[in-house]
Amino acid sequence: MLLKMTDLETARLHLREFRPADLPDVVGWEETLHADQFLEFCFRSYREWGMGPWAMLLKASGALVGNCGFCRIGYDRAPETFEYCREINYYVAPRYRGAGLATEALQAALKFGFGDLKLTRIQGRCPLENLGSERVMQKAGLKFERMVAPSAGGSSQDKLYAISRELYAPLPASPRFQP
Repeated sequence: MLLKMTDLETARLHLREFRPADLPDVVGWEETLHADQFLEFCFRSYREWGMGPWAMLLKASGALVGNCGFCRIGYDRAPETFEYCREINYYVAPRYRGAGLATEALQAALKFGFGDLKLTRIQGRCPLENLGSERVMQKAGLKFERMVAPSAGGSSQDKLYAISRELYAPLPASPRFQP
């Protein structure tokens, strides 16, 4: 079953599929050394699974500030017939960090994952030393579970955070964040 990726909206963000024209913006993220490879991964994900990373755009300016998405999500049978979990990841370009954008995008993705995709569990991981990413997951409602082997290319253990559909509650509206 091929999934259907949907645009998502928050108070400050528009999340949509990446487009080839996004390459200059992705190159400008400073830390992204292989922007063309990242975009090819996105396009391949859309073709093969119907989903991939969302491009995070600021509504006010249209600036492409990062991405958020589920890793290699796909079904091999009807979603109602079994429980399943997907890992989520996110990235915000350095000059846009500290404004709550990752938490805002993550909360929108959680709502979509538990609602539209009928996921039963969503998890995320971060390197031990990445306190900012850990705080994003905490603010979005994910709870620390355990230490796990590092992600590809990682050198230390990762912290695994997760939330189940039963424990998920959208963040309350605030001036800074409104899903």
